Amino acid sequence: MLSTEENLRVICKQIQQLDNSIRFVGIANNLGSLIITAYRNLLIPLMDEQETSHYAIQVVLRAATREDFESKIGKLEYSIGKYEKLIRATVPIRLFGKKDESKFYYLLLSFDLNFNVIDVIENKVMPFIEKNKEFCLIDKLW
Repeated sequence: MLSTEENLRVICKQIQQLDNSIRFVGIANNLGSLIITAYRNLLIPLMDEQETSHYAIQVVLRAATREDFESKIGKLEYSIGKYEKLIRATVPIRLFGKKDESKFYYLLLSFDLNFNVIDVIENKVMPFIEKNKEFCLIDKLW
């Protein structure tokens, strides 16, 4: 049986391989600490490890501020930001651990420009999470 970290590494790599447009996949905890990351083969990241960690903290803080409006607009399914050099997406997920306890985490993705990111998220990433939730110990947040 795989350890939690090994399991998460496999999950990240499998998600990264769902589409050629996916540059980066990471999983951050509810405090914004990156637990695991996967990069596309031969990719030269635009940010170093420290910058990526800082980005993860900011993403989680932004997602947490959106929770204030859940009662009015519903739970966040995913968010997307387009930048000059890439597109980023954040997907809230729930990881199940020992004793069926669940904790909230965030799936962090980056994509190449000029791809239909919504299509990739809704038709590849989300179905992967749903299909593999028992094996991957992941369940969607909503």
